[in-house]
Amino acid sequence: MQITKNLHDTEYDYLLSGRIDGPAAHQLEVEVLAAIRAGATRIYINLAEATFLCSAGIRVILQYHRQLKAQGKSLLISRTSPEIDQILELTGFRDSVVEKT
Repeated sequence: MQITKNLHDTEYDYLLSGRIDGPAAHQLEVEVLAAIRAGATRIYINLAEATFLCSAGIRVILQYHRQLKAQGKSLLISRTSPEIDQILELTGFRDSVVEKT
């Protein structure tokens, strides 16, 4: 997996490409925690170029989505590839973590 990061004040945009497996999920968590420590108020995760999302990746997204939401902040998936969209739909998390356009 490759992560491309774009910063706009307190808004963080991450583009993830490739397979998001266990080690990649850990890498994503490290990036999200760094953004939170830096004062991020909005974190967007773009999965348009991702081909796979393991359960550990889903856990990272859900955990910090809930944590930031409780603080009045947000972590959302901004775009999904067809593969990721199907995974999120099957797990039932699509409606809660994908940004409404």
